[in-house]
Amino acid sequence: MFDYKLLEALSAVARLGSFDHAARELGLTQSAISQRVKLLEQRLGRPLLVRAHPIRPTQAGLALMRHQQQVAMMESTLSTTLVDEQESAYSTIRLAVNADSLATWLPTALAHLFEHHGVLSELTVEDEVVTLERLRRGEVAGCISAHARAVQGCRSTLLGALGYQLVATPRFIDRHFTNGICSQTLMQAPTLLFGRDDELLTRFLSRHFGDANGRPPHHQLPSSQGFLDAVLQHMGYALLPQPQVQEALAQGQLQALSDHRIQVPLYWHSWRLQSPVMETVGHTLIQHGKSALIKPNS
Repeated sequence: MFDYKLLEALSAVARLGSFDHAARELGLTQSAISQRVKLLEQRLGRPLLVRAHPIRPTQAGLALMRHQQQVAMMESTLSTTLVDEQESAYSTIRLAVNADSLATWLPTALAHLFEHHGVLSELTVEDEVVTLERLRRGEVAGCISAHARAVQGCRSTLLGALGYQLVATPRFIDRHFTNGICSQTLMQAPTLLFGRDDELLTRFLSRHFGDANGRPPHHQLPSSQGFLDAVLQHMGYALLPQPQVQEALAQGQLQALSDHRIQVPLYWHSWRLQSPVMETVGHTLIQHGKSALIKPNS
């Protein structure tokens, strides 16, 4: 029989990466959090955390995190059944989402969940290829990911695809593409990447400009709005979501560098065992995704 106060402490430390942050979230002292984790490790006879920077769970710790997440969902379901609506006006959901969804279609879905269902959003923003790791580790109740395959204990549903277009300002084009747009000039001109895991531009250039190898000189900006702002400030060319650049293209602030597009299919992942709130969240995101996103190429 597990002591769920100990599991809660373990999960918070592993999810937030430090005892101090976990203590703040749970309203306890750092010493109390440390003691709870040590007690759980002593009872199980094995380490549950790797004391690195940041702290991360061992495989055993990861399994306990997932278990704690499932228990929290079941408790939420029970609370919904037993507590009067007036006493539980809001529910908080923890999700991992990709930055480009947050910059385009997702806020409308989250606003709907808040207005009609009292759902408060606690978001972790990552590249769409790594959000699934947050769910696998038990840090979130659901995620939006570019991966179609669900992890163990979860389910996956296609939301649609986000289309991307290669763009730059007329001023940037005049400066860097006087000799035309080809693999050589694209590899020489500055561009923008979201982070070290961002391979979307590499895939695009490889697919449509086959002799472009490696990465161009680049800024690293982990912000979708920052991407757009930087491109508009002539800092580089970039692949940007089509919904995000439609207005700037129409106004002549940006120009397309290629007629080619690239699509990123997006999937909603969540635990199979869900609370009523998470069922509502999933249904809402799927409906909004199918409405706002495009149908993926087969």
